[in-house]
Amino acid sequence: MSEPEKLDQRIQLVASKEFGQKVDSWRRTQSDLPSRSEAIRRLVYLGLVHEEEHPMRLITAIVRPHKYGAVRDALSELGVTGITASQVTGFGRQRGQTETYRGAEYEVKEVPKIKLEVAVPSTLLEDALKVIIDTAETGKIGDGKIFVTSLSGAVRIRTGERDEKALM
Repeated sequence: MSEPEKLDQRIQLVASKEFGQKVDSWRRTQSDLPSRSEAIRRLVYLGLVHEEEHPMRLITAIVRPHKYGAVRDALSELGVTGITASQVTGFGRQRGQTETYRGAEYEVKEVPKIKLEVAVPSTLLEDALKVIIDTAETGKIGDGKIFVTSLSGAVRIRTGERDEKALM
């Protein structure tokens, strides 16, 4: 007869003081967590559940227009099969720019950018972010931003395929 599975396995966790303080702060908002180890166990479980329920991410990247082609090609090489691109205008820290037209100087508040939206499986997220950053970065103010959100679902209209199957 085989030995029953061991239910109590201790895992050593080395963490910063700040991490411990954050866990303790969150634990105090919960009514049923008597110890830090119980809080960490619950947080790990919640993270695993979240990953199961939301296995995809939506990347929204705002990049310089002249960088769009390189970003698109790099993402395609990575295996991303769909990108939505829109021409947008806006401003960030640079608060617009000064232009000269026929000798007259004027201020442009919104700067033209390209907004990319890319849905990826969470397993591809870090690689996709690295590709976008490495390709779009010039080192100057106005390079853009990247926003990542959880994506709870996707459906390919033609076939009805759902979630990660709809992305590939």
